[in-house]
Amino acid sequence: MTSINIALVALALAIAGMLAALFVSAAIGRALGFLAVALAGLAALIAGVAALVTGSAQAVGNVDLHVVVRLDATSGFFVGIIGAIAIAVGLFGLGGRSSDERRTGRTAASTACAILLASLLVCLADDVFLFLFAWELLALAFYWAITFAGTDENAELAGYFTLTLTHVAGAALFVALLVLARNGTSVSGALGAAQTMPEFARGAIFVLLLIGFGAKIGLLPLQGWLPYGYRAAPSVVSALMAGGALNVGFYGIVRFVFGLGGGTPLWWGLLLASLGALGAILGIAWAVAQRDARTLAAYSSIENSGVIVAGLGIALVGKSVDLPLLVGVGVASAFFQIAAHAFAKCTLFLACAALESRAGSTDFDQLGGIARRMPYTAAAAIAAAFSLAAIPPLGGFASEWLTLESFMQAFRSGNAAVDVTFALCAAAIGVAAGLAVVAFVKFAGIGFLGAARSAEASEAREGHFLWPFASLLSAVAVFALGILAPQYLSLIAAPIDQLSGTSTVASMLAAPPVVQPAFHGFSSVSPLGLGVLILCFALVFAIIARLFARPRLRSAEVWTSGEAYRSWTQYGGTGFANPTRVIFDVGIRTVRSIEETEDVGIRYESKTRQFFDVAFYRWIATAALWISSVVRRTQSGVIGTYLTYILVFTIVLLVLYPSLRHW
Repeated sequence: MTSINIALVALALAIAGMLAALFVSAAIGRALGFLAVALAGLAALIAGVAALVTGSAQAVGNVDLHVVVRLDATSGFFVGIIGAIAIAVGLFGLGGRSSDERRTGRTAASTACAILLASLLVCLADDVFLFLFAWELLALAFYWAITFAGTDENAELAGYFTLTLTHVAGAALFVALLVLARNGTSVSGALGAAQTMPEFARGAIFVLLLIGFGAKIGLLPLQGWLPYGYRAAPSVVSALMAGGALNVGFYGIVRFVFGLGGGTPLWWGLLLASLGALGAILGIAWAVAQRDARTLAAYSSIENSGVIVAGLGIALVGKSVDLPLLVGVGVASAFFQIAAHAFAKCTLFLACAALESRAGSTDFDQLGGIARRMPYTAAAAIAAAFSLAAIPPLGGFASEWLTLESFMQAFRSGNAAVDVTFALCAAAIGVAAGLAVVAFVKFAGIGFLGAARSAEASEAREGHFLWPFASLLSAVAVFALGILAPQYLSLIAAPIDQLSGTSTVASMLAAPPVVQPAFHGFSSVSPLGLGVLILCFALVFAIIARLFARPRLRSAEVWTSGEAYRSWTQYGGTGFANPTRVIFDVGIRTVRSIEETEDVGIRYESKTRQFFDVAFYRWIATAALWISSVVRRTQSGVIGTYLTYILVFTIVLLVLYPSLRHW
């Protein structure tokens, strides 16, 4: 069976699972749905890896019906990542209903199938209309999951927010792709049509594509829906959304922005790198200030999307200044970060599902002591958190190191604008990496270590064995990405080399197994070697501590200023994040309030607000409604008036026709 046929099997399984979850009775339907997610994920993983290994493209379908699917090395990378995430999500779902699923839970299973189906179809579609259909299907699946499958009290607002932004993005994509598809609806044909467009028209298409794909990945200023949506959906579905479906936005940028015919203006890459760096630092600053583990994980996706987009911006700059190796190393850093983020974020959301069900909350001030009671879930979550904090030898370290090394190649461009922009972006990514350490030390330390802060946390136990198994399976991938970084780069060499037009990956590998930023004579690193070195240091420290330890251990009560020890006297999530709140007060827009209530006395509360939050979008909606009211006045109902409109419009078209026909 060919790889494209295996991919079709994955689509068929997702459809079958969705129907089973909807129409078969409660618990059985839910189980069949998540079983289909796992099996479809396995098929997608096999198809994706096969496409990466062969490097060839395969297509099937009917051109006249606009139903053509195509699997090549680039789409194979994304299909494989989404498939691997779906396996973990499906296995977790088979372990039983988590507490944040509404009613029987089969709504969660059916939405997971719908999200998987739409995500795979976006990556496989080779026709513009089929791509737009899959994109809208994914938007509806998100709305379905957020509004009807979760238990969050703000689910309706989050669903409406998500649907509005994703449809704005869909409208931008609709305009861009229909303009491109005037001579043919195949993806390659539409992209080739851009060659004959004037520069300003191609720039407008680029901006529309950026709006369309940027809204899906949480690119500033379109990130507003993401923390609300991920928080409202059931955690098991959020794992698929954040780890799998989020990547279709990156696929869109890689496929359509990189594939646009004609030259690549320098400002495209500089804009992308700048937006990415700004999103990275703001996203992680917002994440640090959160008191809920799921919300922290959601904001962390904005940071990681920023790092990935920054890598893609580096690649676009490389195209503009004709440096193929810079293109390749930028794409490689982005692809590395995509995989590291996908597995780590899937692990975190699955762990949050287990915490919500077994410890009763994901609020840091209600957790603590989980590592002793749920050791496997804790081990997986801590590994994922350390990867997102870029701690060696995990996958996140290799990807962020590669991104920073890519920024350091700015001097090769010989362009002052690139030098300045890359220096500022590298500084922002560096600060973001430092804040990520604070955020995920908080996640691991406050959430899983110390003493339990609530009765539910003190009685928490592991759930069904498939829950920790699925989390650990995803966490193992996080480890493997780091210690097997050279082998991973070799596996994904085909799409990187095709996009850069040269043998980039061969230049990134050297003996002994190290990774370098493609340009010889620059720095290199071996995540595996660093991991071994860290273990050796730990071993030496343990030996010294053992040799020089005092002969007798003494046990005593913890000193708490003369009072009896209570769980709340330990460092809490709010207190841990307070220094960061103070330092980044302007950036994360902290709002503090003090009020006196009858039940608890004086209540102190602090919240952070995003830039471009609900108020910003409400302002845009008000402006749109005002424009609509003006346009509505033109609807008089008089036929003569409408004929006048048609005449004026025809005259305008005739005047503009000499210019429009050159598009």
